Amino acid sequence: MIAFQDPLGQLPVKASTFAGDVDGVYYLCLAICAFFFFLILGVLVFAVFKFRRRSPDQPAASSMTHNTPLEVLWTVIPLIIVMIFFAWGWKGSMDMTYAPADCLQYEAVGKQWEWQIKHPGSKTISINEMWVPVGKNVKVTIYSRDVLHSFFIPAFRCKRDTLPGRYQKVWFNATKLSPRDADGKSIGYNLFCAEYCGTNHSKMIGKVHVVTEEEFATKPWEILPADPWELGQYIYERRCFTCHSIDGSIVVGPSFQGLWNKTESLADGSTVTVDEAYLHESIQSPSAKIVKGFEGKQMTLFPDIIADENQINGLIEFLKDPNKSTK
Repeated sequence: MIAFQDPLGQLPVKASTFAGDVDGVYYLCLAICAFFFFLILGVLVFAVFKFRRRSPDQPAASSMTHNTPLEVLWTVIPLIIVMIFFAWGWKGSMDMTYAPADCLQYEAVGKQWEWQIKHPGSKTISINEMWVPVGKNVKVTIYSRDVLHSFFIPAFRCKRDTLPGRYQKVWFNATKLSPRDADGKSIGYNLFCAEYCGTNHSKMIGKVHVVTEEEFATKPWEILPADPWELGQYIYERRCFTCHSIDGSIVVGPSFQGLWNKTESLADGSTVTVDEAYLHESIQSPSAKIVKGFEGKQMTLFPDIIADENQINGLIEFLKDPNKSTK
């Protein structure tokens, strides 16, 4: 297991070529702030006790209003410090801005509330999961379908905002394999949206799996569970959970708890029994039959993600009993 924090416990593990510069600037700033905090506090405490008024009629110790050499000193020293930060930060910013020509090309679409990832040479859209080979340059073209989002991988020290109508790019070179669980399965590094983007912004969390070139060649993002119920659970956890709960609570859309064979009241006043035909239609065309009480809700079209009958049938199997694994 690889630790998620650096040795000083202030930042996530350093897992990209950018981390050295970013962490260096951070810790230099922290050290300078700590040094001057205790220096100024010490001088202040010393002056309070040393030069305090000891009697009401005690005259002022000095009539001096300023000290030119001292004022120059405390102006020049901060200027030098700030310029050091500027130069170091400028170098790091330029390194992050211009991607090498040999980058693997990815696409990431931000939408409420998920990241849709396209890997190099693959048409499969992966939800909230990204796989990259260790030691390779990676460039991600990002854009938004709805509101402002921010593509942020703390372990890589890379972050880029994106908004509708504009393409942005971010690149990195991952230097450390992602952590693994007890079974050897990749846990991945966190991928966040770092700009508030709506009600379920806090659930817009993905994973970046850094793997060996051999594992990357197997295209793990295309490997789906074979069991229909497990496939449905896989899709739900990556596609549906931000809007639909399985515990009866209302998030954005209706809860999936107890959905199978339920008589559902629709917005047009009619009713429908939740069976395979109804679920199949609702997955492919969510706005075809709107449940009463959810009029005006933004309904996501699924065909761009759930592209084949096998996945649709798996999700239907899961919806028949979404809490089966907890029994």
